[in-house]
Amino acid sequence: MKTSRFIALAIGTSLAVSASGQVYDFNDLVHGEIITDQYEPALSITGTNPNRPFDIVAGFDTQHLGPTADPDLQGPPWSGGNLAVSADAVQIGTALIIAQNDRDIDNDGVLDAPNDEGSNPSGTIDLAFADPIPAFGLDIVDIDGTVSETSSLDFYINGFLLGSVNFAEFADSNSDFYDPTVVFGDHHANRIQPIVASRYFMADRFDRIVINIGGSSAYDTFVTVPAPASGVIFIAGSALAVRRRR
Repeated sequence: MKTSRFIALAIGTSLAVSASGQVYDFNDLVHGEIITDQYEPALSITGTNPNRPFDIVAGFDTQHLGPTADPDLQGPPWSGGNLAVSADAVQIGTALIIAQNDRDIDNDGVLDAPNDEGSNPSGTIDLAFADPIPAFGLDIVDIDGTVSETSSLDFYINGFLLGSVNFAEFADSNSDFYDPTVVFGDHHANRIQPIVASRYFMADRFDRIVINIGGSSAYDTFVTVPAPASGVIFIAGSALAVRRRR
């Protein structure tokens, strides 16, 4: 079992958290590595794929050199999105996918040709945190506008569903979750600023988050703030600070 990989969080100028802020970047995974217990006990990652007889979450190296089964997941450069705003576009590294195939000829726990599930919907990625967290953010890669409308995040505490956020809300100016920098599309990459439990769900933390995936896409840079936190979470210049979601 691998040790959970944590890195101190500092994403540009749009987010400042306490020293306890953490990020899962999955860059310790090799291209195609199947997720089992690598991040336990801190984080358990499981998945479902209603389109196949297997349920596999795997790593996909977005900076993999050479051809892959899905070049739309490879970058930078990205075709759009808030992670492609300059020549110094963010290098995402390894992201998580719902696997479309289970081919592992060597039986070494690494898919031979990793590819994200292309059916709609694709399935779910289920994140269970040993220590509840008051905020959660992530990166979303290669999801178009139509697929975003059928994708969402579900937030739980102690088995109780606090609420859901549809991906389309991040690009909807009428939504509490609106971020004007988010643009979904083919080969686009976007960073979703952390969603804070106390601002939107009348709760102080989450212990489980389910990513409902509407179609082909990948996910990375899971931002978490362990609870109890230092008491201060600032999100400067973000629409997340506007008001609590009703």
